[in-house]
Amino acid sequence: MKSALKILLILAIAAILIISFFGIGGNKEEMVCKGVELHVEDSLSMGLINENDVRTIIAEKKIQFGGKKISEINMGNIERTLSQSPYIDTVVCSLTPTGMVSLFVMPKIPALHVMAANGEEYYLDRKGADMPVGYITGNLTIATGNITKDFARKKLAPIARCIQDSTFWRAQVQQIDVVSIHDIRLYTRFADHTVLLGEPTDITDKLYRLKIFYEKGLPETGWNKYETINVDYKGIVIGKRREK
Repeated sequence: MKSALKILLILAIAAILIISFFGIGGNKEEMVCKGVELHVEDSLSMGLINENDVRTIIAEKKIQFGGKKISEINMGNIERTLSQSPYIDTVVCSLTPTGMVSLFVMPKIPALHVMAANGEEYYLDRKGADMPVGYITGNLTIATGNITKDFARKKLAPIARCIQDSTFWRAQVQQIDVVSIHDIRLYTRFADHTVLLGEPTDITDKLYRLKIFYEKGLPETGWNKYETINVDYKGIVIGKRREK
């Protein structure tokens, strides 16, 4: 939801700039571009690309702005070229009333670090698209086990979104382990037990029940009393006590 609002905001700003540009007099076709204004959204957050990275891509692809006629600048081609980066989600290219090219870049934000049993390692963004592993700050949930890219995209991405959208679960969940396509398990940072999610379905409801149990049940019984906590069955939470 947050990403969608940002995209709508960028598109609205771009539309205003274009309307303003064509609202002033003069021959726009002969106007010479004065340069580029670049903004990378969330570049200081979990994005894997920043303003300097985008400028490097522009230089490597030999995309020129300053000194060229506006009519010679292909906005669509610039958007497509920059969007080829595995770390870029959306690019909006427009013109300003002062003759500058304005570039709004939204990076892909990693939601999961996949370390599959088959040796594949990559980041997964909120939409389920994979990207090469890079350096990020902050905690990122790790997914291990029997994971194919198709399973990661269709089944793990929704789980990752639920975790990322919750301050509580972002702090709690350290690892998602895929034992099989019917057996998904969670490991948290602050408790010595395994959470059995079971099938990768109804994740919102399962995490809701687990959160209630964490907040109201475990403070009474102790965080390490149970070996496993099962939320696979609808409407209930089953705790298996640790053997003495």
